[in-house]
Amino acid sequence: MTETERLVAEIPPSLKYLVDDDDRSNKDVVVAALERELGVNSSDSIAVIERKIKRQERRLEEVQETAREHADRAGEIKNDLDELRGIKDDKISNEGSYEDTLDDLLDKLEAGEFKHLDPLHPVLDDLRGEFGISNEEIHYDLKQRAAGQDRELMNTRFMKLSRARSIRKGGKEMYISEAVEEGSE
Repeated sequence: MTETERLVAEIPPSLKYLVDDDDRSNKDVVVAALERELGVNSSDSIAVIERKIKRQERRLEEVQETAREHADRAGEIKNDLDELRGIKDDKISNEGSYEDTLDDLLDKLEAGEFKHLDPLHPVLDDLRGEFGISNEEIHYDLKQRAAGQDRELMNTRFMKLSRARSIRKGGKEMYISEAVEEGSE
């Protein structure tokens, strides 16, 4: 006994009339028609299996291609992630070097190598290029760092010379730590 499956289909009335008029059973007519149409013999199960094999091989190729595309995309994402982690690590390592550079500048300011360090000072331009931080941010960080370290630097050392003179004349010169604390830096 051969294995069978149920097939239900609606067909035009004219074909149904022809099937009913045939001496064979409905099943035999449909099987014969399908065998002719599909080019296989139901008793020749190897051909049916070969068709299934080819269909599965095509599906396997499609799935493998999709997997390759996903693997390629995953590789691209991993490379992007590695690059971003490298940038983050560089930023973290530069922070230590940034703070060291600020300390060096403050040491030079205390030693009198610079009279003042306002936001437009050329040395801050150099740091802007090195660290990618605006002159104003660097200047602000310098004042905050000097105040946090209680350096014996006056607030006027962080101003343009003309403004510093007027502050001195007005008697409002104070240590940077006091100025930062007061908010009048």
